[in-house]
Amino acid sequence: MKKKIFSIILPVFFSATISIAQQFDFNKRCVDAYNFIQALRFNEAKTLIAQEKNDNPGNLIPLFLDNYIDFISIYISEDEEEFETLEKNQQTRLVQLRKGDDDSPYYLYTQAELLIQWAFARLKFEEYVNAFTEVKKAYGLLEENQKKFPDFIANKKSLGMLHCLVGAIPDKYKWGANILGMDGTIQQGLNEMESIIAYSKTHKLIFTQETYLYYAFLSLYLQKDDVTAWNIVKDLDTKNNLINVFCVSSVAMRTGRNDIAISTLQNKPSGSNYLSYAYLDFMLGLAKMRKLDSDANYYFERFLKNFKGNNYIKEANQKLAWYYLINGNTAKYYEYMQIIKQKGEDIIDDDKQAWYEAENGKAPNVILLKSRLLFDGGYYKNALQLLEGKSTDSFSDVKDKTEFTYRAARIYHASGGIEKAKGFYAATIKNGETLTYYFAASAALQLGLIYEKEKNHEKAKIYFNICLNMDNEEYKTSLDSQAKAGLNRVGE
Repeated sequence: MKKKIFSIILPVFFSATISIAQQFDFNKRCVDAYNFIQALRFNEAKTLIAQEKNDNPGNLIPLFLDNYIDFISIYISEDEEEFETLEKNQQTRLVQLRKGDDDSPYYLYTQAELLIQWAFARLKFEEYVNAFTEVKKAYGLLEENQKKFPDFIANKKSLGMLHCLVGAIPDKYKWGANILGMDGTIQQGLNEMESIIAYSKTHKLIFTQETYLYYAFLSLYLQKDDVTAWNIVKDLDTKNNLINVFCVSSVAMRTGRNDIAISTLQNKPSGSNYLSYAYLDFMLGLAKMRKLDSDANYYFERFLKNFKGNNYIKEANQKLAWYYLINGNTAKYYEYMQIIKQKGEDIIDDDKQAWYEAENGKAPNVILLKSRLLFDGGYYKNALQLLEGKSTDSFSDVKDKTEFTYRAARIYHASGGIEKAKGFYAATIKNGETLTYYFAASAALQLGLIYEKEKNHEKAKIYFNICLNMDNEEYKTSLDSQAKAGLNRVGE
C-alpha cells in the first residue's frame, strides 16, 4: 500500500517542482524591482528581489533582474575587479534560464538580454571577440523569439537597438556584422522602437521607459534629431531617478541647454539607496567648463578621485589642463598634459583626442578654446563675440587658421546663418584636408547635414563621403559613424 501511495505522490511532487522551476512571472513585485533598478536604487530593488526569491523560488525573473544590477554596476563603474568577480554569474544564470518553460516568450528573451548586457560590459574592457560572439547569439535568439512570439512586443526593443547599431557601422567594418550573420538599418531599428512606443500608448508595457530612452539617444546620435530627443527626456523625473539625471543632462548638453544640465546635475538625488555614479561629476565639470565657471575644476578632480575605470581619465585631465590654461596658468596646463601621457586608456575618441594633444605638445589658442567651450554650451552669442574682428590672418599657425574657420562655421550654423556657415565650412575643408586634426572631417559632416536638411541628397552624399575618406586621427570613429548614419538617411 505504501509503495502504491509513493508511486502516486512522487510523480506529482516532481511534476510540481519542475513546473515551479519553469516559471517566468514578471509580477508586480518584479516590476517594482525593475523600476528601482532603472532608477539606480539598487538597495530597494535587491530587497524586493530577495522577497520574491523567498516567496516564489521557482520564478526565474529575479535572475534576470540580478543580471541588470550586475551589468549596470559594471558599465557605470568600469571597475575591472568587479567585472571579474561578477562575470562568473553569467553562465550560472544562463544555465538556470535554459531550464525555464520554453513556451514562454521570456524564455529566449531573457537569455538574449543577458547576453547583450554582458557583451556591452565586455566592450568596456576590450573583450571584443567574446562581446561580438555574445551579440551574435543574442541576435539569433531574438530573431527566433520574434518568429515564435510575433506579438511579444519587448523583442522589438532589443532587435531595434541592434538593427540601428548594425546600420550605423561604417562600410569598411561591415564585414564584421556580415560574419556575425546580422543585418539591419537605422530606419528599421527606429521603426521597431516606434511600434513599441505606439503600443505603449494603449497597453501596459514593462519596458516602455527603457525603450523611450533608447529611442531618444538613437534619434539624437544617429538621426541628429535634437527636437525628438529633448521632447522625450525633458519631463523625466530627476528627483528620484539617477538614470534620468544622466539622460536629461546628456541630451541637454548635446542640444544647447547647458544651464538645464548644470541645474539637473547639481540637484541630483543622493543617498545610500542610489548607486555611486562618479561620471555625473565629470558631466557637471564639463557643463561648468562650457560656461567658463570658476569651480569647474572641483568636479573633474572629484571624478578622478572616485572613478575606478580607465576611460575618460585622459579627457578629464585634458579638461583640467584647459581650465588652468584659460585661467592664465600655462605651467599647470603642461603639468596635466604630462599626466595624460601616464594615466588612463586611449580607447574612446575623447581620450584619444586628449592623448593627441598631449603628444603634440602645443597648447590650444586660448581665444579659440574659449569660443569652442562657449559654443559647446550653447552660448552662441558669447562664442561669436570672441571671434569678432578676427580672420585667418589673425593666426600664424595653420592649425589655428583651420580651427578659426571651423569655429566660425559651427557658430553661424547653430545660430541660423547657414550661408555664412557653408562658406566657413568649405574654407575649413580646403585648409585642413591634409591635416590630421578633426576640423576638416567634421566640417564635411556638417555640410552633409546642412544639405540633407535642404533635401539636396546628392550634395549631402558627397560631403558625407568626404568625411568618411578623411585621414583625421581625432574623433575618427565618431565622425565616421555619423557620416555613415547620414548616408543611410539620404538613401545610399
